[in-house]
Amino acid sequence: MQISAVWLAVTLAALPAVVHGQDARTPAGPITISSPQQAVAAALARSPALRGAGAAQQAVRADALQAPLRPNPEVGVTVENFGGLGGRGDYRGGRTVETTIGVAQRLELGGKRAARIGFAARSGELAGLDFASFRLDLTRDVITALADAEASFRLVAVERERARLAGETLRAARARVEAGRDPLLQAQRAEVVRATAEIAAERAQRDSEIALTDLAALIGAPRVDLAPRQAWFEDIGRAPGTPVPADPLARLAGNPDLARLQAAVQQQIANVALQRSTAVPDLTVQGYARRFEETGETAFVAGASIPLPFSNRNQGGIARAQAELLRAEAEADRTRIALVAALTAAEQRTALSWRTVQSLRRDALPAAEQAARFASGGFAEGKFSFLEVLDAQRALSDARAQLIDAIREFHTRRAAVERLRGQQPAAMANGSAR
Repeated sequence: MQISAVWLAVTLAALPAVVHGQDARTPAGPITISSPQQAVAAALARSPALRGAGAAQQAVRADALQAPLRPNPEVGVTVENFGGLGGRGDYRGGRTVETTIGVAQRLELGGKRAARIGFAARSGELAGLDFASFRLDLTRDVITALADAEASFRLVAVERERARLAGETLRAARARVEAGRDPLLQAQRAEVVRATAEIAAERAQRDSEIALTDLAALIGAPRVDLAPRQAWFEDIGRAPGTPVPADPLARLAGNPDLARLQAAVQQQIANVALQRSTAVPDLTVQGYARRFEETGETAFVAGASIPLPFSNRNQGGIARAQAELLRAEAEADRTRIALVAALTAAEQRTALSWRTVQSLRRDALPAAEQAARFASGGFAEGKFSFLEVLDAQRALSDARAQLIDAIREFHTRRAAVERLRGQQPAAMANGSAR
């Protein structure tokens, strides 16, 4: 189900609460992940990167608070004709002091205030779409990292099983050597295979720990553990069919990146209007009351001033804004093409990954399991050579590892497609606790 405009509006409306919750900084601690839903929820609650993205949006929203504010009035006090030096002393003693008190107010002309409000609104819309995109990116990355961690965990079991089979083969080879049925070389080869398998198992264990560390860093937790195997990892759903709707742009309708392109253009249009309004000089009006100490009278003074735009008419600012508008329009056209190409390629790769998983499950793995059983059972009886047993065991382990990697790749590809479409991840919708 694609993200609708209503969903996006609700998400953005709930942002202050989300950011407030993030500012509270949920106490960090080790967590055990049992499903994609839990992993994503933990990342949304803990991720420092998401907290930073929320703060960035709040900073842009602050511009909307500032934009409608008018210039502050200025209060001035002037005291004249006091402390005379030399001459007849007419200005000594304060008899001729003139005190002027007044207010000056700058009046914005050319629609500056409305232009500021418009630009701030467009910037706020852009920031909201950026935040929605960041949430989708984080969701995709967490699911991908969880799939990597689960695949790494399963590969440890595959490599340990490979080492176990190598150990059994070594024992059988030694028995045949002791019985004089095979040369010592066969046992030595089996020893090399066993040692290599144990090294591969240790490497898989380290890779699994690294994958968990990467997942923990993405979530924002000091440590992450995986519960026993999750059913969602095995579930690849039905075969990806023909995309509906067929129009790639329609399938991208839920992607905030697509909406952001037009929002960026609108922001630059608002910036052009803002820069043009800046070219119009502002009028400053003054009103003063002047007190004459010599006569005890009070008079009033009024005035107005306006800059003469002979030289500076903000030509550079307007030209730059127009160039930025052209750049935003060109970037929008380029990015639309890139998004369509990325979605098409991602959908095709997802379909290929699904077929690969099905082929390995249906054909390759059962055949490898049967061949390994026959070879292992017949080796001790002398029906198969050491090399034939080794090849069968290697083919079985390779098939198991390929299946795990194919499933991991499928989840990665599908997460990329769902991110481009702006959809709720299927792994979250179908995920279940282990």
